[in-house]
Amino acid sequence: MRYPVLVASFFASLSVAAALFPLGYFRESASLLRHSISSFHGDQLPMNPGPVQSPISSTPDGASPNKDGGGVDDSTVSISDILPQTRKINIFASLTRDVSTVTTRLESTKPEDNTTVLAPLNSAMQALPRKPWEDRPGDDSGVSAARSEDKAAQNLQRFVEEHVVPTSPWKKGPEGKIKTLGGQELWWEEHDGHRIIRPGNLVVDGIVGRVGNGEVWAVKGVVNYA
Repeated sequence: MRYPVLVASFFASLSVAAALFPLGYFRESASLLRHSISSFHGDQLPMNPGPVQSPISSTPDGASPNKDGGGVDDSTVSISDILPQTRKINIFASLTRDVSTVTTRLESTKPEDNTTVLAPLNSAMQALPRKPWEDRPGDDSGVSAARSEDKAAQNLQRFVEEHVVPTSPWKKGPEGKIKTLGGQELWWEEHDGHRIIRPGNLVVDGIVGRVGNGEVWAVKGVVNYA
């Protein structure tokens, strides 16, 4: 019974993405998702997202709001379980499944792997000047992502890893400066009642999940990935 359920969940996710991104999204990302699709023939998935449930606002069904007033607060589940369940960040959530360094960490229960995920809102993903797997301006590597699946995968990995902070809870202020998995140093402060990630002045829309191995923050923008 598990195989049909997983396949149904996969194509339900594709339906959501189709409504959010134009058809060109699938044409350009087909090569990146090929290994995920082929894995179904082996009755395996690159990441087990847990039971996919219909979220109410930003809180997965059956979950209790955390003390900040939003999201799930449960020490018995991992970030990988809850990340696909929040509708307003599901574009970014779908991209994390193609980056093994990230999926492994989000599934880990080791305290040293605790993580804060900065998940851009769907609106921020749709407003990007280029797709996460496309080449950045001025790229002089001599290899084009449009012609190389490996290069496109590297670009996607860099984008996703810049949104993964390898600590949780994440200490506030300059003393909490830390490098993302992608290598960029970030910290956060509070201003007018909002959490602001610096540099870049990214506004945190809310904490949509607090679980055993960390937190998921919905962000109104993206970390610089140029």
